[in-house]
Amino acid sequence: MVNWLNDRERRKTMTQPELSTNNLMNDVMTQCEKFYYQMGPFSALTEFEKASVERDIRVKISHLSELSKGYSHVAMMYLQVALGNQKEVSKAFFETLNYLDNSTIYSNYASHLNCLGFPKMAVQVLEDYLASTPAAMSVIVLLSNLYKGMGAFSKDAKLMETYLKSHRPQETALQEYLVSHGISPEETEQYFTLVSNYFLAQRIEHYKISRRIVKDHDDKDWLCTEFQIEDELSSDQIHSINLGLSSLLAGSNLSKKASEHFITQIY
Repeated sequence: MVNWLNDRERRKTMTQPELSTNNLMNDVMTQCEKFYYQMGPFSALTEFEKASVERDIRVKISHLSELSKGYSHVAMMYLQVALGNQKEVSKAFFETLNYLDNSTIYSNYASHLNCLGFPKMAVQVLEDYLASTPAAMSVIVLLSNLYKGMGAFSKDAKLMETYLKSHRPQETALQEYLVSHGISPEETEQYFTLVSNYFLAQRIEHYKISRRIVKDHDDKDWLCTEFQIEDELSSDQIHSINLGLSSLLAGSNLSKKASEHFITQIY
């Protein structure tokens, strides 16, 4: 959870209105984040219950607006991402910039875009921010994760070397795999973006992701991505997710190379 008034010294002298703003902001963000996962395909909420939660959040955002216009627009971003409305998320972001302009705002906006299936837009937001502003660790880490999610391993390696002076052997190995098999960045990005967006659309809250090169019994190698779900889903639900991904990949226009060399497992 992001604490929007997180300066330790400021807290020591925080006035009551500021304290109220901070508490209300955190309350709205917590409720919006919960609502985001409740709006997923495995939601147990009825349409009436969803409408009731949304109405309650909007009332709180209205109260927050009386205390801080900037934070109310930030809160609206969180609500709109739960509702799956990219245009309204972007509208709230640009309205936020009239009051607040810092790395946290951009990081949150990029995260929201990615959650809604717009990773390219998210990457562009952070790349533009880094090009015009002194590097912030939160932006670098998020951009790195977005690059890896899209399969842009060479970009991730360059980012780490440029800003952190570090080298990541795994990303280098994955990039060498792509080059050795003649798989283009465009083919890689299409596959991994398709898979990532599909998985995010399931709105799984707790999971682990790993990516590695594996070999089968015929000594054929694959670039394998694994999503280990830690939410309490039934075996039938997980089977449904895998079936949906298989259907999506089969019906896509992925290149033969990507289909032959990339596999994804969800369990």
